[in-house]
Amino acid sequence: MQVFQSRWGYHPCDYATFRLLKKLNGYFERARRRFAAWKRWQRKLPRNRVIRRRIVDARGRKIGSEVVGSRPEPMLCPVFVERVNVVQRGVPAGERVRLLFDDLPTVYRAARTPRSKAQDVTPLPYSAEMLRGLLAQVEECERAQE
Repeated sequence: MQVFQSRWGYHPCDYATFRLLKKLNGYFERARRRFAAWKRWQRKLPRNRVIRRRIVDARGRKIGSEVVGSRPEPMLCPVFVERVNVVQRGVPAGERVRLLFDDLPTVYRAARTPRSKAQDVTPLPYSAEMLRGLLAQVEECERAQE
């Protein structure tokens, strides 16, 4: 394992790889928030997945609301989220959705935190090439969702 030294201590990766991890961690946190929004959307019945608008009277007081339209399903990044169709006893039981790369924040914190001795540094579970490929996929997914 290669250990890199900075002014503050020893790290498991160089600065360029750390910047990749930092960017990926930001995208992962955004994907995690979108996943939570999707779970909130999924829990509701279809008739309750609507956007409402307030109705106010001449004095500005709220007197009701009206349905403007249905709320769209929140977009999920396919790089960080896996959808699996589940079959139980030969009958489709629904869809399971789970978050991938959930150890990415821990890996990012390990790369960020310096160690006082080179022996204390633990290696990263991902290579720099894998992180570059993952970042390219995530950025392509983000461009497609905009």
